[in-house]
Amino acid sequence: MSNSLILRKKHYLPKFKMLVIFIIIFLGNCTKEIISSNNMADFSFTVSYFNYNNHTNKIFFYSEIENITNVSSIDSVWVLLYKDDGEEINSSELNPEYPDSNYNSTINSYSSVITLNNLEPDVYFAAFNMQDQLGNHFDSKTERKYLTTYTEPVQPAIIGYSIPETFVLHPTEWTILPIELHVFDENGLGDINKVEYKVMSLFEECTEDNNGDGVITSPVADENYTNYNNDNWLFSHEGNFGPNNTFIYNVGIPMRPFNGLALRDDYGNIILGTIDKDCGGTGDVFFMFQVTDRSGLTDVIEDIHIEIIKP
Repeated sequence: MSNSLILRKKHYLPKFKMLVIFIIIFLGNCTKEIISSNNMADFSFTVSYFNYNNHTNKIFFYSEIENITNVSSIDSVWVLLYKDDGEEINSSELNPEYPDSNYNSTINSYSSVITLNNLEPDVYFAAFNMQDQLGNHFDSKTERKYLTTYTEPVQPAIIGYSIPETFVLHPTEWTILPIELHVFDENGLGDINKVEYKVMSLFEECTEDNNGDGVITSPVADENYTNYNNDNWLFSHEGNFGPNNTFIYNVGIPMRPFNGLALRDDYGNIILGTIDKDCGGTGDVFFMFQVTDRSGLTDVIEDIHIEIIKP
């Protein structure tokens, strides 16, 4: 079974030990908005966020810090902006959003805005730092984001994909067919509106009466690409980037077992599949992938073949 990528168009600690721990945490991979904070329980970054406006060339930094124990108070908060390769681009001190408020809250909000007129389109992340009045240091790293200076609409492009050449159905259990799609848009990840797939199935005839109704009913071949009127046949982006800053999208497609049974919960309620069929479809399936941006520009590739095989 082949799963290769097919190419197409185009982070003032006083102690050395704590410094080592900070570096290890800082350089870790990230999949969520809050990536790291130290293990001390006095403070916690509950929000670490940044965003770039390519029309004004301004970057907005925002954090929310929870004072868990009230043993100390916040002395200073600052942020460092990095390229994905670790090159520091800029830094900024963050200011409290409500410095004169008398409202007593354990959550403290800090923000700042800086202007970067010559930002290079690339993947970036921000490292938020805080020091309390006792000299303790706390940190949090954001998810990676692709930032771009492009403002005119640019057509998105499907750069490549990864899908098995064959997929073997399980005799009795539902399984997952994984597909990975690499997409790029000069206008940035936020410009991508939808990444979807459709299929054209040319299934073979069923040979067994698995549902016991006395009639062997075979799947009907599709004449065109279809999603069978489903609006959730979509890929999702989970913060991962590929070569040349491509946006990695993934989907896991549930595959009916060979005996044709519907997917049910522990109480027998149908989760997926309206009826028990005579067999899970085997034979040739062709995929179409389409990406659409917020300007309505699209890119499509089709005739991506996979063979579904009986167990």
